Amino acid sequence: MRAYKMATRLVGVLLAAFAFLGPAIAQDDQRAEQARLAAHIQLHPTDYEATYRYVLLSTELRDYEAGIGALERILMFNPNLARARKELGFLYARLGSYELSAQHLRKALAEGGLDPVQVAQIEAQLPDIEKRTQANRLYLRIHAGLRAQTNANFFPTNNLFQVGGVGVASAASRKGDVNSFQLVQAAHDFDFQNARGDQLETRLTGYATEQFRLPQYSVALFAGSIGPRIHIAPDLYPGLSIKPYLTGALSMLGGTNYLNAGGGGVSFGAQLNPDFWFEPGAEWRSIWVNPAPGALSYLGVSPYQTVSTLATGDVVTGYVSGSYRLTSDLRFESRVGYSRAFAGNPQQTSGQVDVQAMLRLEFDPPFEIIPRRWTVAPYGRFTHLAFDAANPLINPFTARRDNVWIGGLLVDLPVTASFGFAGNVEFARNDSNIQNFKTENLSVSFGPTAKF
Repeated sequence: MRAYKMATRLVGVLLAAFAFLGPAIAQDDQRAEQARLAAHIQLHPTDYEATYRYVLLSTELRDYEAGIGALERILMFNPNLARARKELGFLYARLGSYELSAQHLRKALAEGGLDPVQVAQIEAQLPDIEKRTQANRLYLRIHAGLRAQTNANFFPTNNLFQVGGVGVASAASRKGDVNSFQLVQAAHDFDFQNARGDQLETRLTGYATEQFRLPQYSVALFAGSIGPRIHIAPDLYPGLSIKPYLTGALSMLGGTNYLNAGGGGVSFGAQLNPDFWFEPGAEWRSIWVNPAPGALSYLGVSPYQTVSTLATGDVVTGYVSGSYRLTSDLRFESRVGYSRAFAGNPQQTSGQVDVQAMLRLEFDPPFEIIPRRWTVAPYGRFTHLAFDAANPLINPFTARRDNVWIGGLLVDLPVTASFGFAGNVEFARNDSNIQNFKTENLSVSFGPTAKF
């Protein structure tokens, strides 16, 4: 009950912040200025600078159709305005009209007259937009670097080393270390080209760390999912889809196979408009956990017993994810989920509540020649983990209860169309009713990224 109240309180705070930010976006003076400019360019259709100000303001208000209408109008008077075609192409991309977007951007490059910054912006975005028009679409992101943490046995908390939302926390003493890491994420979409927008989606992740002083805490993870996204009623509800999928994972800890998982799930996607998306879903996984892998074997644990958070069994998860674009530069993302882990022993059977939220802010880099925008994303997370019974290996009288609080900041700093840098600062604290599991960790990571 206490965990429910805390989770409810956190959701309330997030909703209050959402309610505060939302009305602040559509200011009356912005609407008034948009109306004034609309009347002005109606009387002066060749006042290009006023039109561009109107388009910029309409974009900030997310009134993309109004901006498109104004640009189409001035192109009727002067079809050779390369800047207008550039802006028009980017607006069509916001609406998901990628074929039209690519046509206008290619024509803007061919017509010339753009400055080097505008050319770099188009050349950075055009390959991604053109990829959206293809039946086979492959996206690849590679991130490597160094990660320093004050508590190396606090395993990664960024959803990589988790099964069905159930995390891992070691009871070993806190030790700091530095590691190198490699992250590869691949996404492939195959469009069935059935005029409905249905497609087969494949997602793969590979992640590995090499600890400098504590090799028993080096981890490796390989995970993937595959399933078709089917649009339920594309004519009546074009943004409504269902996705059944299969999923699996294999992980290593300290050079030993730690956890394998396999299962499936179903999610329902609802793209209500270009700015608002949410997706409820449910997932089941059968998991196998090595009783005494890598780091845990250093604790002298029997091969048939474990103090790990996870245990062999099944995990069922229900969740709702959502995303809302507050302004043209700011997006709010959140996820609320509940997981039930069923193990052979009641002391390893648990329930978990998980609440996450992130604000993703995009802004122009300090140098105009850098074609892609930079991103700063503060985030927070609360997790409550409760076991059904006391574990006699830990505390025979008290069933474990953990409250994990996490706060952090992600940065993504592209330098070229495909190369850049990314980093993460995160503080995590586990407040447990069992002293052994009270711990905290400060983590800082940074390194280059490549996107294709």
